[in-house]
Amino acid sequence: MAKKVVQAASAKEVAAARRWQREISVAGRREKDWRDYAEKVVKRYRAEERRKNSFNVLWSNTEVLRPAIYNSKPQPDVRRRFRDADPLGKAVGEVLERSLFVMIDGNGTDAALRNDVLDALLPGRGLSRIRYIPKLGRGTAPDQPPQTTRDEDDDGVGGSQPPADNEESLEQVEDEQTIIEHVDWHDFRHGFGRVWSEVPWVSFRHKLTKSDAVKKLGSDGIKGIEFAQPQIEDEKQYHQEGAETAKVAEFWEVWDKEGEKVFFIHEKAERLIFPIATPKGEPPLDFEGFFPCPEPLMIVENTGSLLPICLFSLYENQANQLDKITARIDKIVAALRLRGVYDSRIAELRDLTAADDNEMVPTQNAAMWQDAGGLEKAIAWMPVEQAAKVLEALYDARDRQKVIIDEILGISDIVRGATDPDETLGAQRLKSNYYSVRLRRMQDAVKRYVCDLIRLASQTIAAKYGVDTFQRMTNLSFPTAQQKQQLQAKLALSQQPQMGMAPQPPPPQLVQALKVPSWDEIMEMMHSPALRQFRIDVETDSMIAGTLEADMGGLSQLMQAIGQLMTELEPLVQSGALPIDAAKELVMCVIRRARMGTAVEDAFDKMQQPKPPPNPEQIKAQAGLQQVQEKAQADIQVARMKAQLDAHVAQMEQQAQAQQNAQEQALEAHRDAQKQQFEAMQSRLDAFVKIIVATIAATKQPDAAVEPKADQVVGNA
Repeated sequence: MAKKVVQAASAKEVAAARRWQREISVAGRREKDWRDYAEKVVKRYRAEERRKNSFNVLWSNTEVLRPAIYNSKPQPDVRRRFRDADPLGKAVGEVLERSLFVMIDGNGTDAALRNDVLDALLPGRGLSRIRYIPKLGRGTAPDQPPQTTRDEDDDGVGGSQPPADNEESLEQVEDEQTIIEHVDWHDFRHGFGRVWSEVPWVSFRHKLTKSDAVKKLGSDGIKGIEFAQPQIEDEKQYHQEGAETAKVAEFWEVWDKEGEKVFFIHEKAERLIFPIATPKGEPPLDFEGFFPCPEPLMIVENTGSLLPICLFSLYENQANQLDKITARIDKIVAALRLRGVYDSRIAELRDLTAADDNEMVPTQNAAMWQDAGGLEKAIAWMPVEQAAKVLEALYDARDRQKVIIDEILGISDIVRGATDPDETLGAQRLKSNYYSVRLRRMQDAVKRYVCDLIRLASQTIAAKYGVDTFQRMTNLSFPTAQQKQQLQAKLALSQQPQMGMAPQPPPPQLVQALKVPSWDEIMEMMHSPALRQFRIDVETDSMIAGTLEADMGGLSQLMQAIGQLMTELEPLVQSGALPIDAAKELVMCVIRRARMGTAVEDAFDKMQQPKPPPNPEQIKAQAGLQQVQEKAQADIQVARMKAQLDAHVAQMEQQAQAQQNAQEQALEAHRDAQKQQFEAMQSRLDAFVKIIVATIAATKQPDAAVEPKADQVVGNA
């Protein structure tokens, strides 16, 4: 039974592999005609198949349109979605915006976007994808040698063999970055869909060497796959692009939205190949639309199909006609040469045509050609007047053909710098406005595409980056949760009432510091797609850079218009006839139309309703109220000072009483000491008298005269 189960599972794997091989093959056949035509367009743009006397209007128009629809790096604009008082949302927006600035300034973002725009103008479809590149390093366990670094694939799909359970905890992210990588239009396939939301899967082609394939997919996943040198079909292309010496195999990386799987497939693989980093096929990055790329950039819209349309196909016939006219012009110009015949008897005429400026040719037969009617009669030039008229007509036809092509693309002569000097300034401005209106849809398409890319990058940054990476990239310092707890404890301690003192208000700096979100709160919101989506909006500023003169002239006029508008609205707002919200909306309407940026909008959005000027009665009432408040404050201050003085007097009395008690105790102790000293001296005298009496008695002298003397001695003592 176990053997049958294994065979059934193997059959399912083979069926799944065959199914995806067919899907990619069908997607390639579906776009084959477009790819063949796109190859011809690209070669014509590069002049690889340069035809004789051709006019490369494709290159000319493309180089005009490229800077017109994209010529500067996008500027990310991350802000609170509803613009309300949300300190956490503001902090998250600031962290994401600075991180996106760092990402756009480096990692080739601008080059990738320029390639996308060029692909959209030539083949008809431009695309880039988001890659997340972590650099993982293993820490060193106690009493163990250091481990080697494990490399990860660019987008987290793949890597070397996973570490053991006891080693996995030692891995740490040393560095991480998010890049926008251009995808060549040859290396992209997608499932069928009339609109992008219906596309079930996308795939990207990779040419991997065997070592890279083992590193990404494991040795078991590439068994039976042959690695060989790629075949060079075009010798000219071989010299232009260079030869690949390493043996490679072609894999397709598939992102299946319906099955929510990411895997690799090869045309000879017997099963789906899952990367080592995601052995179950789970998506390495959680994007909002599942795919690691936005809807491709396509200049020519096609609402019923996602099959690209080359912009050149819209004016190919006119371009071919332009080439024909140019070829005829070149032929006629080549035929317009100075040619003629002369009388062979006058040999000096041949030397005359080869003479230099201001050079005289001597002649010996002057009388002969004078008799023949002069020099004019001796030389006959070939007539070219008719050819010159045809040439002028061809030049005029070519100019008209170029006008037709410019009309199709919406490129005016103002943009090309070929305008009539006799035109008025109003006429030139009208042409410039016409040009901008015609290209605005293309500019909006590029802006939409870049904005979608930046949003995908912001989702990757928010979901993957750690606090250390954000601190290095943004140079922002937010407190940790532990630091905020310490601040809260300090605030609670400062608000405790002191003995004999009124409670003091909390320090403003401490209160303001507690309002700042912590890194823990920021990261919690970063890792919550729902909260981040509802509270943070990611946009981009325009990528179209105008001239300095136009910008400054328009800004000056705009400032004058805003100043005049506010001057007219101020009396109405002061009198209360016009609410401040209505006035603010009128000013904001002008600012939004002028696209002055979010900073200006935020500044004007903070305008508040001005207070009406008070009347004399109100001034008098306010003055009386102010006097009452000042008197009450003075009474409170006097009472506070009296209470402090009474407390000080009581403290001084307590200190004096304590000092007096200490002095009395010291005096009593001194008296006791003197009394004890006197009693000791009295006892010593008594002992001395007894010794004397005993001495006298020992002499046994009955002399009466002696005894009174002894008594006298005792009395004196």
